[in-house]
Amino acid sequence: MIRISDVLDADPFSDLPLSADEANLLVNREEIKERIDALVHSAGKGFPQNVALLGEDGTGKTSLLNFAEAKAKLLSGFFVSHIDVVEGTQIRDIVKILIRDLLNQIHFGLGSSLLRLGSLGREVTHDELQKRLTGVNVTKSKQVKLGESLVNVFQYSRSITESKTSPEDIVGLLDMLRSAFALIGKTPKAIMLLFDEGQYVATSKAVSLLQQMRLLFQSRPYVLVVGGSPDLFQRFSEVEPTFVNLFSEQNRFRLEPLTHAHVSELLESRLALVRKKGGGIEPFESECVDRLRDLSDGNPRYVIRIASAALSLAREESSVTPQHVEEAGMQIIREMGRDRLDRLKADEQELILTVARYQPINFSALQKALPTSMNLSTVSRKVRSLEDRGYIELEVRGNEKLCRLRRALHEHVKTLI
Repeated sequence: MIRISDVLDADPFSDLPLSADEANLLVNREEIKERIDALVHSAGKGFPQNVALLGEDGTGKTSLLNFAEAKAKLLSGFFVSHIDVVEGTQIRDIVKILIRDLLNQIHFGLGSSLLRLGSLGREVTHDELQKRLTGVNVTKSKQVKLGESLVNVFQYSRSITESKTSPEDIVGLLDMLRSAFALIGKTPKAIMLLFDEGQYVATSKAVSLLQQMRLLFQSRPYVLVVGGSPDLFQRFSEVEPTFVNLFSEQNRFRLEPLTHAHVSELLESRLALVRKKGGGIEPFESECVDRLRDLSDGNPRYVIRIASAALSLAREESSVTPQHVEEAGMQIIREMGRDRLDRLKADEQELILTVARYQPINFSALQKALPTSMNLSTVSRKVRSLEDRGYIELEVRGNEKLCRLRRALHEHVKTLI
């Protein structure tokens, strides 16, 4: 019997974000990649447009941000800062990362050095920076001016992060950085900020940050590429409505779930990396594609995780069967449901548990069944937000819209009720 190890060299199903040179492995994202490429080149010629990548967790947003970053870094005069946003990210965090990333692109390690030296006082910082600037190809007099300019940048950034800031402050800081660039003949054609998990700054605590970003990214040469949940613009609108105006409708890309054909393409492209024998989706049997699509709801991350687990279960067999996929998938989607429920706020969890008890259920019945009083418009808004984010699916039956949980969430929640 030919075993799977005789056919494949390794398990190719890693769900880590893809680097730019692996972008060909992204399935059903070619049109978005082409559009990003075109927008990056336009920004590099002085015509910036902001971009939003919207999708559930696991749909490839971070991989596409990596793709945009790599494309930008290929262009002369294009400076890039990539910020992974977490809950609690504040303006001081963004300012520090901006300084570090942009100055490191002037001269390797310069931004990191400046942040380390700043606590030593102005005089020491200036002297130490001069030593680190010896590798910068400018005249001695410009080197001195550059050192003074960078110390000013740091002092100004500290005043921003240690006191209440106005929206103009970060613009002033970046203007100072642009002056530093000009001293060494590297005036930026474009400065791109890549912002991952943008929903974490769509909170009432981040109004000042969003106001500053709005002011900054409505002018040249700044470009914002933000990745976030499908309801990102609804969240921004509730906090700082004018922020949404930064993104034209044609530059809001929604990352859709994979179809049956896309799942097959994903399997084939990953298996090709490690194949010793055969072709197509072997050693997966053809019926596996349907099971992978159904169990994962077309989410690429979970297609990959279930395929990897199924491959492990079948390692001593001649093929991966639909039964292997089913067994692997049930355990993974229950954990997937647990992860998704844990991310929700208390009122959203309450709504999810109520839907689970009575599904399928219409909006008005759901409102009456909720333990906590909530008006119908609020229930409708929350349900649609949860639908956007992949928690709930809506079914039209006659004149009614009925709610039910997506499979992964239901598999977990039914153990709680």
